[in-house]
Amino acid sequence: MPGLALVAAAAWSGGERVHGPGAAAGHRCGVAVLVDRGSIVAVAPAAEVGSLGADRVVDIGDVTLLPGFVDSHVHLTTTGLALHGANLRGARSAPELLDRVRAAAARSGGGLIWGDGYDETTFQVPELPAPPAIAEAAGGRPVYLSRVDGHQGLATLDVLAEAGAILLPGCERGADGEPTGVVRDDANHSARRHALGQLSNATIVAAQEQALALAARRGVVCVHEMGGPDIASRRDFELLLDRLETLPLEVICYWGAFDLDYVLERKLPQVGGDLFLDGSLGSHTAALSTPYEDRPETRGSLYHEDAELADLYVRATMAGVQVAVHAIGDRAIGQALRCARLAVRTVGHTAFTACRHRIEHVELLGSDGADRMADLGLAAGVQPAFDAAWGGPNGMYEHRLGSRRAKSMNPFADLWRRGVPMGGSSDSNVTPLNPWHGVSAAVHHHRAPQRLGLPVAIELFTLGGRILARQERVTGRIRPGQRADLTAFPGDVLAIDPGKLAQVDAVFTMVGGRVVHGPEELASDAAFSFGGWT
Repeated sequence: MPGLALVAAAAWSGGERVHGPGAAAGHRCGVAVLVDRGSIVAVAPAAEVGSLGADRVVDIGDVTLLPGFVDSHVHLTTTGLALHGANLRGARSAPELLDRVRAAAARSGGGLIWGDGYDETTFQVPELPAPPAIAEAAGGRPVYLSRVDGHQGLATLDVLAEAGAILLPGCERGADGEPTGVVRDDANHSARRHALGQLSNATIVAAQEQALALAARRGVVCVHEMGGPDIASRRDFELLLDRLETLPLEVICYWGAFDLDYVLERKLPQVGGDLFLDGSLGSHTAALSTPYEDRPETRGSLYHEDAELADLYVRATMAGVQVAVHAIGDRAIGQALRCARLAVRTVGHTAFTACRHRIEHVELLGSDGADRMADLGLAAGVQPAFDAAWGGPNGMYEHRLGSRRAKSMNPFADLWRRGVPMGGSSDSNVTPLNPWHGVSAAVHHHRAPQRLGLPVAIELFTLGGRILARQERVTGRIRPGQRADLTAFPGDVLAIDPGKLAQVDAVFTMVGGRVVHGPEELASDAAFSFGGWT
């Protein structure tokens, strides 16, 4: 057999039967993996590498070889823009936020300033700057600043006026009746679209490529891009979609709208993704069955009618297309489950479950939610890093929901035990595009009963993403016949706290036999186009 043989001190193959939350099935010491023409051809003990007949043998040393990571929910453009715009993550006050806008204005040549990542719940004084102060910091240039969850914006008045957001629901006004610059719901969607529309194609493409390069360094071989009209624009989505075959990583594209015809025209096997049934807890727009603890006048927003969603489930199932919806609050999750049940009555349980429809976030699930998802054959796209950011005593969840409801957030172990297919993600740029950050958060969930064992948490970010995309037959494990989507990290990763790897780059990242990050000596013949594998 020709090809490249990789010899590693350890390997975790993934997809083995796991007995118990901490079992390390599939963990082997001293492993040789033969890669040829984009596929894994053989797996053998390292001592037997000579019997594989490889053209080249590369000993990659004291590392653990893993199936490549999958981040099953990202926003590439905004992730890339945050690297060069006003990166607001970690700002702790309104003056610090303005300083970062000022610095971004000094770095860039002109036009709109995009900022991302502010979280006023972490400010020493939870007040946001007014539009005149933002305009002054930007030197008079238009500004749009995205809250960390993307469901609230803060913009200068010229941006809001040009976008028509001032007249839309969700445009916050002060006691004097004037806009505060804060926008949510329809007003935020409009302002966000307008702001991104001011950026050039070259800027958008560069941002996407920078995000993919970051992912490759982190050991990610595949991302699920969650585009949509309320997130960016069709232009943004198609700039990515039209370059899929030339991108370094595999990108699976979801269009977050009810436009099934558009998805079918583009030959995509999935629709939705960030198809918003509600908003976010941080912006008080997630749809709750009972009022917010800190704003009892609201229960959040439910964006669509049952009939519209049930009809999408039916039409998509009949076309064999997967539907993914964004649902955070229990009222939104309840709508997804209710409409799924209605669709099953029309198309039948077998056809419905074959599509593996997914609910993204599924945070405030409720006591019987995991059972209902399992019964309907629904999958869950989860973000463990959300718990690390906002869970625990005195966290944002507790402020928004009260201690009792906050304790039920992000029930990962409940979903796993019930057999609900799950994949992990970052929702980047909401949390860092870094799988080890997510793995660590799953292992260290603030509620012990919801923690996942390390092997299970790693599987969440490897095979789990493949299962969400209905790809598990062709990739996601280190087994003969699977595509060579591989990564490696120093040491025995199953013997250390995953948080210690959060700042460590991958030794290499290989996508379909092609090295996209790492030493050139690992180069081999690549696989054929992703379209032939998916």
